[in-house]
Amino acid sequence: MADAAGVSLATASRVLNGSARIVGEPHRTRVEEAAARLGYTANLSAQATARGTSAIVALLVADIVDPYFGLIAAGVARGADEAGLIVTIAVTDRDPGRELRLVRALRGQRPRAVIFAASSGRAAARSRELAGELDAIEGIGGRIVSLADTGDGRASRGVLVDNHDGARRLATALAARGYRRAIILAAEQRLRASDDRVLGFTEGFTAAGGRVTAVHHGAFSRDAGAAAMRAALAEKPTAGTVCSG
Repeated sequence: MADAAGVSLATASRVLNGSARIVGEPHRTRVEEAAARLGYTANLSAQATARGTSAIVALLVADIVDPYFGLIAAGVARGADEAGLIVTIAVTDRDPGRELRLVRALRGQRPRAVIFAASSGRAAARSRELAGELDAIEGIGGRIVSLADTGDGRASRGVLVDNHDGARRLATALAARGYRRAIILAAEQRLRASDDRVLGFTEGFTAAGGRVTAVHHGAFSRDAGAAAMRAALAEKPTAGTVCSG
């Protein structure tokens, strides 16, 4: 490869293996053109062995159909592309056993990072087995990030969203606009994000003089939300009632 491009082996390696040391023109173009002529691609497994981690970012979501997770995936993909990394997406279905199996399989790929984008249940604190897998990934230089409380006492792994206070502020604002009764559409109980929103909304609305007349629980999906809304409308809510989900 180096001979074909007319550059040193070290220079060719820096171009093809994504070194932090930037190779300037015209050497970079010559290496890339030579690689294209020879049909060469970098051996990612060998790179991972040499570096300890690969150029892979693993994103674990609950459901790829939900637009919420689609937006997260799009953001992760943009960030990864800017960093020269590749995104692998896996679906957990909020199943702790499936989550463990996926992480165990991903560890063999030596990912640069594992991102958890799904809220977990309060009773589903991460098992010792999963914690061990995550510790092992960190041990080889990978990063663990969770878009929620990780449930394993490792606050450094979490990017927390204050669902409780956000819902409380929403309820306060709605009460200030004159609403006095509310119906809440929520996910199944013991799902952390949903429970925090229900509690925050109820506290804010009640403190502002309102009353939550019903809470409809269902699966955390678009279809379940539509079913919950139909159930709420079937109760014929009176004027001045707001429906929040």
